[in-house]
Amino acid sequence: MRHRKLVWLTMAFAALGYGACDARAQAAKSPDASAASIATGKAVFNEAGCAACHGAQGQGTDLAPAIAPPPTDLPGLIAYARKPAGKMPPVSVATATDKQLADIFAYLQSLAPKSASAEELKGNAENGKKLFAAYGCYQCHGRQGAGAATGPRIGPPAITLAAVLRYVRAPTGQMPPYTAKVVSDQDLADIYAFLKSFPAPPAAKDIPLLNQ
Repeated sequence: MRHRKLVWLTMAFAALGYGACDARAQAAKSPDASAASIATGKAVFNEAGCAACHGAQGQGTDLAPAIAPPPTDLPGLIAYARKPAGKMPPVSVATATDKQLADIFAYLQSLAPKSASAEELKGNAENGKKLFAAYGCYQCHGRQGAGAATGPRIGPPAITLAAVLRYVRAPTGQMPPYTAKVVSDQDLADIYAFLKSFPAPPAAKDIPLLNQ
């Protein structure tokens, strides 16, 4: 059940960010996001029934994934709302106009916690070890990030912390996205420090059995 739910979440976000190309083209003339009203967006978010599935603050529920902060840009959100995938019903113009969707977008953006840049974050490996287990990372990537049947090796990381932050927020494949409301940048910095504490695997040329 957990695996099916994670796969569904991934597919939903993939469609939200990259699907409905035709609908995205139709939304090219989307409202000016800078003129959107957070207060109006909050009201419409509740009145249109968005909160019933996504939670009052877009944090996600058993019915639908987290959408705060939005995993796509405003044109993408409008395109997906009009022609969604999965079980989500389409949002008609009668339910919410493009301008009101822009207001909802502003509201969801306002819920995103402000975070420091990757360069400013200092990870704590000991806490990262605890978080790696608490968030269930080991279930797919192994206890030390060495990889498993369901997830690749991630320890020690071969990419920068900034790249890790970007990927975790908008991953590919079957990995579900983790918003900043679920896992903070600081938590990810701690997990990164934990994974960095492991030595890199030996090169193939240094493994005798592979050179016989």
